[in-house]
Amino acid sequence: MIKLGFSLTPALVVATILIVAENAATLAYFPHLDRLTTDFSIAYFKRELRMLAAEPPQIVFIGDSVLWGYRLHPEQTAVALLRRQGCACVNLAFKSGNPPNDYFVSQLLLGWGIRPRLVVLDVNQAVLNESDAYYQSLHPTVASLSAPLLTAADRASLSVPSAGNALERRIDRLLSSLFTVYAMRSDIRETVSGDTEAAPMPRLTPELFEGTYDLVPLTESNVGVRYLEKTVELWHRSGIPVVAFLTPVNHQLLHQYIDNAHYLRNVQFLKRNLAARGADVIDLDNAFPGQDFLDNAHLTLWGQRRLAAALAQRIPALRERTHN
Repeated sequence: MIKLGFSLTPALVVATILIVAENAATLAYFPHLDRLTTDFSIAYFKRELRMLAAEPPQIVFIGDSVLWGYRLHPEQTAVALLRRQGCACVNLAFKSGNPPNDYFVSQLLLGWGIRPRLVVLDVNQAVLNESDAYYQSLHPTVASLSAPLLTAADRASLSVPSAGNALERRIDRLLSSLFTVYAMRSDIRETVSGDTEAAPMPRLTPELFEGTYDLVPLTESNVGVRYLEKTVELWHRSGIPVVAFLTPVNHQLLHQYIDNAHYLRNVQFLKRNLAARGADVIDLDNAFPGQDFLDNAHLTLWGQRRLAAALAQRIPALRERTHN
């Protein structure tokens, strides 16, 4: 029995060395993605925060599925296109993004000492609709990393995902602390297998999007409005300028629902509120033709190219980076 005990010690040392080496290799060689995966992990996001803290980007883009590039490959998004033109920028938009997520991502960036020259914020009126699936929900990774920042008011107004039962949480934390491959399993899986919708698009009709844009007047009682304002105020207090662009909307498709005084009133409300808090507002709501859209707001590759060009033309700091 004594011999067995001594024989296990070298095996344990070897196993430890292999685990440490595998973890280091995963962190070192897993690529820095053009965009966050749908189910981006705590381990991957913290790795990116460390990298950004060490070498802050010039421009940070924050937003939802429009900027993320729904149904497109990561390299086809506007931010990826701008990066290839010389922009020192990073895309932190994600598929289930919304103003509450934008606010806590901003809190995390500043908490890690990340101070870009400029923040570009995607403002999508659709996610301000209380019936939207992501209206008040936090992404699990953002919720987990932001847990110490959540106030009682935040928890009362937001949908914070459950982390499972206590035993599941302990097991997951243990395995994640031991094996980086396990901790980043969702990022690895979605990077290898692809992270775009495979199902065919339904035939587009206006009726598919009836009710997507709430025509009730936007006010401070809207959760999305409150966190949008808090995001701009947070960056403004930190001395970092914000450009907020109203995302393009397919008015050709949705004419019967949104080309009216109620929709325009909400557009003007957002522009006034953002500008009053120090944001430079770019209105792209009705700037793109119908053929640039996959649906009501998500852009084709040509639409993403048009978005990249429009932002580069309207944002001096971005224009400098892409033209140098």
